[in-house]
Amino acid sequence: MKQRSNKAGKLYRRKTAAAVLLGMLGLMFLIELIPIQRSYSGKENRKLLGRPEISLKAVADGSFMRQYEEYRSDQFTGRSLWLSVRNDMDLLAGRRDSNGVFKGEDQYLLEDVARPDQEQMKEKLDAMGEFRSSYGKVPMYLMLVPNSANILEDKLPRFAVTADQEQIFEDIRQELGEQVVWVDVSKTLKEHRKEEIYYRTDSRWTTRGAYYAFQKLSETMGLDQEKTPKWQEYVVTNIFNGNLSARSGYGGGVEESIYIYDAEKKGEEPQIVVEYVDEGRKTSTLYDRTKLKETDAYSLFLGGDHARVNIRTTADTTDRLLLVKDSYANCLIPFLTPYYREVIVIDPAYYKGSLDDIMEENKITSVLFLYNGNTFAEDENINGVLR
Repeated sequence: MKQRSNKAGKLYRRKTAAAVLLGMLGLMFLIELIPIQRSYSGKENRKLLGRPEISLKAVADGSFMRQYEEYRSDQFTGRSLWLSVRNDMDLLAGRRDSNGVFKGEDQYLLEDVARPDQEQMKEKLDAMGEFRSSYGKVPMYLMLVPNSANILEDKLPRFAVTADQEQIFEDIRQELGEQVVWVDVSKTLKEHRKEEIYYRTDSRWTTRGAYYAFQKLSETMGLDQEKTPKWQEYVVTNIFNGNLSARSGYGGGVEESIYIYDAEKKGEEPQIVVEYVDEGRKTSTLYDRTKLKETDAYSLFLGGDHARVNIRTTADTTDRLLLVKDSYANCLIPFLTPYYREVIVIDPAYYKGSLDDIMEENKITSVLFLYNGNTFAEDENINGVLR
């Protein structure tokens, strides 16, 4: 009798476990059917893929299924949770990379170095050269910021292999020749590599890293040092967890500080008006503190990425700068304001116009292209604004 009871109990537990499992799978299936689609991940600081359009050609050549799989990966419900579970299993097996992110020493997450497509890179550099030729009297500068895997290579996990970003930069510099002035910040950042110049959980540099790089930029551009205020660091949050954490599933419990730099004495910095052109709004600050409560707290700087931002200042000058950039530039922009009456900021990932219109309408006196190495290697939007 007791044996029969035990068998019945085991059978009941198995049926219950099977029912719970089926219920969970059914719930996940139903959730996946709900047409919720996100266009942007603030945590990962990137656009998410939308549902691909179906066509006979796309089905026939297999591109539709490839695009659909990438789309489902981006839009998958509970993506972060499943990514975390998978990474825990990989770590136990000795693996130290996920979605192009290495889990390095001292809690550093390091984005793999992007290998540029040579044909696309040549088109990009040719477009920059043509643009430069059209405005021969206007000095133009290119500042490519090395990624943390380059500067902090000793933090990479054992046996990790990355592309030689220094050689990639040198190839770009050689291809451009003297058409565009090269701003070399690699050496400067290496000199300060023991400091907090990159975030541990984010793909971008810290404001301190940007400050050191700006000093080299200021020297190269010949900015008037008498206008330089004495800067001081101020912490604005201690709970930042960046986009590489979300992308890789590593470092979810790591919290970091974000700093801003203000002049020690009031009045040393010019007053400013920041105009977000597409949004049709203006503000008197380069910081949006409401972003500190959102997933991507780095959007504190300039309120995130926008197609076009016009920054007007009370600086005692008539110089006007056109800044073509990615998100690395956002925390460096405050250092530029004492030297220009106007800074026009263009992000080619969002801007659909032409730089020629801006050059002709705004009496631009200098142009600065500021990108991190990976974005510049992969960005296909620059050509569109240059031609």
